Amino acid sequence: MRMAIACMAFFFVVGCGEKVFYLGEVGTPMRAAMGVGPEPPLQLLWERQLDGAPLGGVVFAGSLALQLSTSPSLHAFNRHTGAKLGKKSYDELACGPGVLAGALFLLAVQGGEPGLLAMDRRTLEERWFHPGSFCRAPAVSGDTLLVVDEKGTIDVLRASDGEALWQVALEERVRVGVAVGEDLLFAGTNEGTLLALALADGDEKWRQELGEALRSRPLPAGDRVFTATASGKVVAVASDGGAVLWQQALGGLLTEDLAVGAGTLVAGCVDRHIYGLDTATGEVRWSFETEGVVRSSPAITGQTAYCAASDGYLYALELASGRLLWKYKVNGPVLAPVVLYEGLLGVVSEERTLYIFGRR
Repeated sequence: MRMAIACMAFFFVVGCGEKVFYLGEVGTPMRAAMGVGPEPPLQLLWERQLDGAPLGGVVFAGSLALQLSTSPSLHAFNRHTGAKLGKKSYDELACGPGVLAGALFLLAVQGGEPGLLAMDRRTLEERWFHPGSFCRAPAVSGDTLLVVDEKGTIDVLRASDGEALWQVALEERVRVGVAVGEDLLFAGTNEGTLLALALADGDEKWRQELGEALRSRPLPAGDRVFTATASGKVVAVASDGGAVLWQQALGGLLTEDLAVGAGTLVAGCVDRHIYGLDTATGEVRWSFETEGVVRSSPAITGQTAYCAASDGYLYALELASGRLLWKYKVNGPVLAPVVLYEGLLGVVSEERTLYIFGRR
């Protein structure tokens, strides 16, 4: 597998005019902060076909837009023009979205030797490999990398060289990734336990039993942490002790990632609605009905919530009221998250098409 990945890096560089790609600054899937994205109405800047269904959302990296597919391949485009810069296939199946961490591009692979592969973001040459099944998106905090396997074992690594810093076995299975606050790590389990661990050494600070499986990644924001259960109950707890502050039952399973900004928590739901909740009280401020289930995680700016659904629409909603500001029909269902980056919005359909929007 290492040989196959090394060959992938070589041909990826040479196949693009012997240029070395510079893969931008650190990227992370966490959505506590509002994105630096455009405000509607948007224009479609470009669209490109992939060779397989998407695996995660687009990763913006410097001048690049990178998209993994299940074929499995890694596609690289110029993020401004859509010019195709390269595509490399690899032997091992990727099982999670790609993430940038400092100078590295991280990829979780399965197969004969599952693990987390760290590649140089300039050349895609392998830098280190950490064995294990880590199909949930890792969390990044500076030079610290946090991953969890489905059995509930959390590994904390030094991102620059892959050195293991500490490991904790939760002894409960997990279905969502971990999250990082200022000095705490948050994890949610299938048994309904929300935990806070010290980022420095994994020491447990508190745990809260929420009664059913957690299906939305914990989202720390200010003095509280938000998550959601398998039945669609959103829960807010105090970040300093885990006390439950409020609970709000919605219409079913919510998106894996939630988004928070301007006092509003945004989540998509399988009941075909997008919800905006008051972060202080849990009151439903607004709901917007789509024509399909919403599994694509939302992204927000200071004024707008962007969401996509299985009806093939990308929606822009006013963050304060949920009022529809703009929508765009793509060529099929959208399950991957909406991504914002430096005035751009990226979304990818299950019909193997990557769309990049912005303001001209």
